[in-house]
Amino acid sequence: MTNTFYKAFSSEQYKLSKNKELFGVLLLPALIIFAVDVYVIYGILTSGHEPAGGTMNPWKNMLGNTVFLFFYMLYPILTSIFVYACCDVEYKNNNYKILFTIPISKSKIFFSKALFILITILFSIVLSYLVFLLSGYFFSVAFPAIGFQNYDFREVVFYTFLKLYITLSSIAMIQLALSLVFRNFIYPIGFSVFMVIFSIVIHEKKFSDFIPYTGGFKSYANLMSENILFERLDYSNIAMVFVFMGLSFYLFVKKKGV
Repeated sequence: MTNTFYKAFSSEQYKLSKNKELFGVLLLPALIIFAVDVYVIYGILTSGHEPAGGTMNPWKNMLGNTVFLFFYMLYPILTSIFVYACCDVEYKNNNYKILFTIPISKSKIFFSKALFILITILFSIVLSYLVFLLSGYFFSVAFPAIGFQNYDFREVVFYTFLKLYITLSSIAMIQLALSLVFRNFIYPIGFSVFMVIFSIVIHEKKFSDFIPYTGGFKSYANLMSENILFERLDYSNIAMVFVFMGLSFYLFVKKKGV
């Protein structure tokens, strides 16, 4: 059983590694952090002096504030595009008909796909997390007057990225269900864009804790407020991962070749 699951997972890895969307999800967030670094360095060099750190924490007020303004809008949409690409590869050339004739159960095929999606998002988050930390350490050495070295922000950064991963995992499972229902790119991606914008509008409402897309904006708020506690939204998102993975599994096993 383990051997057939490994074969199914290796097959998913081979097929999906050829998608450019995979590298977009993996690399673009880290590239955004690099771009913010370059912008900050350019500002320092053109001004001719290092900005004094003062009493403001540069981890959140200089680096985190800018990076997570991009992240809470962009990361959920990138995740949605990637998940759709994972399903679209099966739509092309009627792959579902071929897929369901091979001697591997549908459950192994589905869970290998879902696991690959979650692992890819994890790698992306870990890469972004490391680049974020390295950026702060770089500024602490190259421009000590800013004051990065005066603050131990590692715990806040860790929990912020951990909760962001939980958010993106729940969003990924929702998008997987939508991508299995709708073959057209517009519907699942359009839904994702709408929910990201909608979640920003209603993020202060109590019911927003049950909308996974709110987690993107909340990650920005958590970083700025240095909140490391798990809250109702985080527990709700963990539950959503399993709920929508179950729904996606049901949709997948009931799917016929199209």
